[in-house]
Amino acid sequence: MKVSVRIALGVFVLALAVHADASVLPARQILTFMIERVVAGNTLVVSQKTIVYDPGLEGGMQEIQETLYFKYPGRFRSEMSAGRQKKVQVRGRDGVVVILDEKIMGESEGPFDCFKAPFLHKGQAPLAQELANLGIDLDTVSLGRFEDKVAYVIGARYPDESVPQVWIEKESFSPIRLILGGQDGTPVKEIVYSDYRALGKRGEYPARILFYEKGILVRMSVAEGFEVNVEVDEALFDVASLRTLYEPVNPPQPSEPPSELDEVKKTIQDFRKTYE
Repeated sequence: MKVSVRIALGVFVLALAVHADASVLPARQILTFMIERVVAGNTLVVSQKTIVYDPGLEGGMQEIQETLYFKYPGRFRSEMSAGRQKKVQVRGRDGVVVILDEKIMGESEGPFDCFKAPFLHKGQAPLAQELANLGIDLDTVSLGRFEDKVAYVIGARYPDESVPQVWIEKESFSPIRLILGGQDGTPVKEIVYSDYRALGKRGEYPARILFYEKGILVRMSVAEGFEVNVEVDEALFDVASLRTLYEPVNPPQPSEPPSELDEVKKTIQDFRKTYE
């Protein structure tokens, strides 16, 4: 009798699993619904305060003012200031450029710079490519639970968190989590989106974004203001032009994968002398 019960339970659990898989939407359809939920207009400007946490800083933390510019499709600019120093990072049609104190510091993005991925595109195809470039397997989708929210997990079979994945809340189609690293031994980085604010009749953006390194909070961005469909000069995203206006700090070096000293640590180093 006990054997029969076990077999029946096994069949029941298997049936539930099959039913759950059948109820999961394809990744590209989920992304289409997500874009309709979050993207509004042709431009978005976000004013925010970014707090960097590090034991090496006085008080263990530092606040930095930052303005983000999104211009669709696919252009992005971040202007970060601390005291008299200013850091500008631009992604345009001709790649990426990072400028600190009017000197080119680099031409690539750090791992945490991918926080903008869910909000950068108005089309499903370029967003899917963006996520695939981050190592997310779009053919794998499951249902998971995070902070009492049921979500589509694109890139992993819940509860596996060892591979890159993006979490989209099932009811609202808002992105709530992005996990990177792990599959090749690199530190796992996690970005959590919360406290969404409406951008008028359509669109939304998270007023709070948390950045974790191996489970430790290393950075937090808190939005203070939004502007939708304002005029944003295309020249702000002209990477080719910016490369001619500013000189590199050092001669170009072969690109290398990010080390343990990720972009959060680099930001701290860039701005630390301002507060010494």
